[in-house]
Amino acid sequence: MDTIISVPFLDDDNVRSLIYSKAEEFRSIGRSSKETLFKELVFCILAANTSASMSLRMQEAIGDGFLYMSRDELRNALKTNKYRFYNVRSDFIVRSRSIIDELPEIVKSSDHEGSRDYLVENVYGVGYKEASHFLRNVGIFDFAILDKHIMKWMSQYYPVKKNSSKKNYLYNEEIFRGLSASLGVEPGILDLFIWYSETGTVIK
Repeated sequence: MDTIISVPFLDDDNVRSLIYSKAEEFRSIGRSSKETLFKELVFCILAANTSASMSLRMQEAIGDGFLYMSRDELRNALKTNKYRFYNVRSDFIVRSRSIIDELPEIVKSSDHEGSRDYLVENVYGVGYKEASHFLRNVGIFDFAILDKHIMKWMSQYYPVKKNSSKKNYLYNEEIFRGLSASLGVEPGILDLFIWYSETGTVIK
């Protein structure tokens, strides 16, 4: 790709320190217990169509309850804490507990594409964006999260398609990977730089 690409803060030492510190935090999560991994997966399920800040607030409010609350208890907890999709997401989370024991091996696998496909196929409420989010948040930086901030940035350089299907998502992902390679930055790390440039913060 010969397009001149601009990523604010990519060469800013202070921002680089912030980004790579966050990346190490993600790697640490990836070495954690299966329960911690599941709560990170829940974070990604809850962030879909809402925001990372909202999902983080739910994590702080409910914590280990995601591991054991009944569907009704979890639904009420989400509703009490003003989470919009309390019905469907409480159902997704309870039904997805069956994958808890598998998560450490999924994270350790060297087949990152296979891990993502497995999550999409076996976890309720998880598509390619959410699976990519989870893997990035446990220290696998092969994937960016193609949310509205990333798509807005990408559209400055190449025509992108609406993320309305697996085919379109993977098409857009290939564009992002090309842009990432041209900058010499892993996709999941570049994602963090763009997020920072678009929002002025890095959550997860």
